[in-house]
Amino acid sequence: MPYSDYPHGSIAARGEEIYYHRLREKVESKHKGKFLTIDIETGAYEIDADEVASSMRLLERHPEAVLYCVRIGFPAAHRIGFKISDRYND
Repeated sequence: MPYSDYPHGSIAARGEEIYYHRLREKVESKHKGKFLTIDIETGAYEIDADEVASSMRLLERHPEAVLYCVRIGFPAAHRIGFKISDRYND
């Protein structure tokens, strides 16, 4: 199913629902900081330290997958910018 068939925000909502209700407890203690990519239609998923690798493996198994990606144990997969303390505390 093409991504355009989904209303705005529904892919993220479905992905978050699957992650928080089915997968979080199962994966968080072993895989914190890695990327988890979910097919929101089947619930299939892949985990990897590399976001693209987890997505590509999932697409190999499910070529028509509608993907949602989360960084395990973090509120967002990526961060934009930096804090002053990040830059000067090497």
